[in-house]
Order: sequence, then structure tokens, then C-alpha cells
Amino acid sequence: MAAKYRVGIIGTGRSGGLIEDELPVGDRRKPYGHFSAYEAIEETEVVAVANRGAERLQRFSERFGVTNTYLDYREMIDAERLDIVSVTTPSFARAEPLIYAAEHGVRGIYSEKGLCASLAEADRIHRACTDNGVAFNWGAMRRHDLVYTSMRDAIAAGDVGAPQFAVVYGYTDIIKHHPHTLDTASMLLGDPQPVWVEGRLIDPGDPFDPAPRRPPPSYDPAGHRYVPVAGEEIADPMVGFFRVGYATGVEGYFIPRRGQWDIEVHGDEGRAVVWDNGDHSSVRLIRGEYADVRERTIRGIAESPAVLTIRSIIRELETGERTTGNIDVTMQSVEAQFGIAHSHLNGGARVSLPVADRTLYIPGG
Repeated sequence: MAAKYRVGIIGTGRSGGLIEDELPVGDRRKPYGHFSAYEAIEETEVVAVANRGAERLQRFSERFGVTNTYLDYREMIDAERLDIVSVTTPSFARAEPLIYAAEHGVRGIYSEKGLCASLAEADRIHRACTDNGVAFNWGAMRRHDLVYTSMRDAIAAGDVGAPQFAVVYGYTDIIKHHPHTLDTASMLLGDPQPVWVEGRLIDPGDPFDPAPRRPPPSYDPAGHRYVPVAGEEIADPMVGFFRVGYATGVEGYFIPRRGQWDIEVHGDEGRAVVWDNGDHSSVRLIRGEYADVRERTIRGIAESPAVLTIRSIIRELETGERTTGNIDVTMQSVEAQFGIAHSHLNGGARVSLPVADRTLYIPGG
């Protein structure tokens, strides 16, 4: 059968597809890259790809056998009559492709995270998707991971009572990777509206981070922006401890722990826990003072989170049912991201959401 949806990918790096070669055979997250995920879905066909750099575009073309390539994403969108576009560029280069796609006939968008480099850009993306009725989903993939959706369902069923707070352990950067922590906590709590944040970023010389992956960027007050170190494009600060308060009265606590990705949701009758980034494929339900501990192991075969993210877009295109990571849900996490940065710049003070100042620029990866 001929594919029903024509797909274009903007950005031919790791997320676009090359990450597939980094994951071991049998990894439950495969297919992970956008190209391989579309290839696994009968209704979709990647008909073209675009990248700003010729060398990486050629590498992608040779790896996946895609010969219809463009150095300008606008030309691709204008020429190819695309139904769905994936945008997998670095987040500082993501806003314009997203907006152009939404405003030039693309019906569905799969965006990597973070969304963009400022709240002003986020507002433009939100408006473009909303005004043009675009089915949007973003790459906060635990929202589509069977382990975490099982935990969500257990919480929604009342297995731990009424949620009181979530605790997330992980140490990473604010724009590219903290969407995972923020979005997962939000999803598990039922996607309540965040109303305040407080926290801190890691400054150059901070003793908490003696050996960062890259030297910490600095803040330029004159330009109201984070500045990359010499020779870099990315200025994505690492994050220390922060808190998020939700309209429901529930709070999220985000604790920086190197080499760890765990999450707990505490209710008034127990707690649900997923440890080790879900690799143990289980949800632990603990009631009372450890009097009743149950471990629910997730078994069976499920499609990968990337495939399920795309299927959610297709479902909206065909039925009108909005994606679970739609642009409104996405904006909640984006507001919190930039709110944390504003809190840091104000000495850790609590910042109300939505953030009034939309101009702070953080060019993340």
C-alpha cells in the first residue's frame, strides 16, 4: 500500500536518525531516531530531508538511502507537499523551521525538544500552530513510554491516593534535556498548570560541577542572553535544585544527581516509583510505612516512544483528538524552563508563571 502521509525531516543529525547506530540491538526504545520511526509506520514515508550543512546531509543520505535532499528547508517544504515535518535541529535553530512549516501547509509537526531559545520564539511557534490547526507533538518521549504511561495510569487509578508531590532525580541542561524531567512529572501528575518556579543554574566555577560536559556558558546582562564559550554555538546551562508549583497545589522537586534518572510520585496513601530511567521496566507501589510494597513489572511488546509520538500526530490528523504532547501542554514545560532561568538571575526568588519577560535568550542544543 502507498504511504498515506508524506514526511520531511529538517535536521540530519543524531535525533534525525543517526542515533539509531548508537543503541544496542534489542533496546526497547528502538526505533529511536525520527527516520527509523517513520520507516516503521506503514502510513508514513520520508520523501525528503534537509540540513544546513552539506557534509552531515550527505552522511545521512548515504546511511539511510535518501537521495532527495535539500540545503534549504524552505525549498523542501515549498516543493514537496509535505503532510508531516520533523524538526530535529538544535533548539536555537528550531523556531523558524517550525513556524515556516506551520504557515506553509504542513499539517503535522514532530519537534524535538527543547522547543526554542526564548519565550518570544515560543509564543510565535504557539501562534503559528494554533492559527493553522497543526497537529503538534514534541520529543519528550517518556510521555509515550509504556513504563511511564503505566505509572501514570496507576496514579490516575488512585493506587497511591491523591498525589501530593513528585520528586525527579537527574542532572542536565536547562533547554535540551530538562524538558524530559518537566514533561514527565507533569504527565504523571495529570498535566496541571504550573504557576510558579524557583531554582538555580550552574554558573562558571560552581563547585557542584567540577567537570562539566562543556564549559558552563556565561550570562550577558547587556544582551539579556546566555553566551557560548569561544568556538561553540550552544549555551545551555546545567541546572541545580529547583521547584515547580502547580495550580492544583501539588509541587515538583527536581534534585540534581549525576548519573541518575529516577522519578517518584508521592500520594497521601503511598508512592509510585520508576528507577534507573525505566530500564527495569517496572512500577513500584509502596503503601504506608513499607507495609505493602508491590512491584508491577511491565511486560509484552510495545511500540517505541518515537513511533507512538508519530502515531499520536496521525491520530489527530484523522480524528481530531489532540496529541498528548500538543503545543499547549508543551508550552507549560517551556514556561517552567525559562522561569527557572529567571529565578536564578533573581537570586533564586520565586517567579510566577507565565513569565512576564519573554526576551531572555538561551541557545540550547
